[in-house]
Amino acid sequence: MNKTEVVCPNCGTSFKISKGGAPISELSEGIHVLVPETVRNNNVTKANVRMEALKSAGVNVDKLQSLMSSNDILKTIFDDDDPILEMISKGGFIKNPELFRRWITAQTFALIKDANVSWTDQVRKRYDTRYVFKQTRNELYLQIKLIRKGVKDDKRFQFFTLEDMKAIFIELAPKAMWAQYAESMISMIKGCTTYSQLDRAISFRTWHFRNKCKFMPQRWLNCFKGAGAYYTLQNIIRTHGFVLPSCNDMQSSLDTVEHMFNEIVSYSPSDRRWDMLMSLLMTSVSQTHFELKW
Repeated sequence: MNKTEVVCPNCGTSFKISKGGAPISELSEGIHVLVPETVRNNNVTKANVRMEALKSAGVNVDKLQSLMSSNDILKTIFDDDDPILEMISKGGFIKNPELFRRWITAQTFALIKDANVSWTDQVRKRYDTRYVFKQTRNELYLQIKLIRKGVKDDKRFQFFTLEDMKAIFIELAPKAMWAQYAESMISMIKGCTTYSQLDRAISFRTWHFRNKCKFMPQRWLNCFKGAGAYYTLQNIIRTHGFVLPSCNDMQSSLDTVEHMFNEIVSYSPSDRRWDMLMSLLMTSVSQTHFELKW
């Protein structure tokens, strides 16, 4: 039977395989899996790009390079659409959808540091309609990712529920620059029964809003307020020793917050008064003269 001599491009090992036989040979250097040249070259190119991105971010890749030089399989260690490499190359910040509580707490700190301006006034001053759409759109996308990953974060899903997000997008539709299509978009949104369906409906058109548009759906203000207040209270109680005026210690403060949270979520999303949590936060900070820390 005719055999073809093959030289491993990585380790230089020479071996022969039979035509039509399985393209695998056990050698002293390990198991070699033969792949078409074009595939191998593409993998090398993509891997090199990812390596350079990691290097530029200050990651020591010496050991990873050594492993990849002798194993084709490791060349595909990164997915083609791996967002981590893109984020690293843009500045080293890696977005983690499971760290929502840190982001929303930082936003809330910034919004309530000025005791002379109400939370809602601060929101309207800092943000616009485009921000509202982007934040809600991102929340929808990240919740889909968390569901697919099987992440258990029941509280996060209570602030921006599917019903809430549908209501927000329905309120935003007439404000979009393609307002003439608002009714058809609203009809599509109303028919969605899952997060993925809503995501597809929202993606049907590109949403644009005028630069000076400051419209903010009441449902969004309510949801944003609830998430911000809950996680900020958790943060300052657990990490800064904050005690609510009506409580004696950390545990009783946490119990009070949880009791209020459970009372609010006992209602349907459209009837949830998240402003009660924000009121608790603002009043408690004011009464105790607590200094918000970044």
